[in-house]
Amino acid sequence: MNKKILETLKTKYKDLGLGEHILKVFADKLAKTVKEESEIDTAVEDVESDLRIYQSLTDQNRTLQKKIQELENAKEGDDKNLTTKPEQKPEEGTKDSEMPAWAQALMESNKTLSDSLQKLQAEKIQQSNAEKLTSKLKELGVNENFYKLHIEGKTFDNDEQLNVFASQLKECQDAYNQTLSNNLLKSQANPLFGNKAVEGQIDADVQNYINQNFNEK
Repeated sequence: MNKKILETLKTKYKDLGLGEHILKVFADKLAKTVKEESEIDTAVEDVESDLRIYQSLTDQNRTLQKKIQELENAKEGDDKNLTTKPEQKPEEGTKDSEMPAWAQALMESNKTLSDSLQKLQAEKIQQSNAEKLTSKLKELGVNENFYKLHIEGKTFDNDEQLNVFASQLKECQDAYNQTLSNNLLKSQANPLFGNKAVEGQIDADVQNYINQNFNEK
């Protein structure tokens, strides 16, 4: 699946001029969530904004490298013109060449953009996981009142972990419902007004309470 995703990324975003190593990173991430070939095009389209940010970072880095190279070339020329002068040791506590303010600002800007991109990617993954988990829990019949406090801030590395967690919540709900049912049955052991409790049979009011509070409609 990775190879097909990578080829689709190369074809769709060839105009961005991004290196293959960057596209491979995105292909690996998408492969964790894409299960069918029919999902590839949609997944590739969803990362367009992220790739364009990387393009911006790449362009800025190229500009920075070019400027630094120009400065180094100029410095080499100055050094050749000063070969007749005695070599001067740099003062203690100073550097041979200080980075220009514009270069420092550009590097800091790149770091800020990179950090923002990583944050956006993490938020997208977390949102996707939350939607998948909620869908899986509803599919299993887990009541929202039971699971909503358990899933807040929950993260998963892959779908397998998500499915295991959902199944565990389902088992917990079933066990809780059974315990509640048993306790309510015990409370009916000594019925009032001569009504006789039947073993294994749940009172209609008890069943209605369980249905309203713990079972999906």
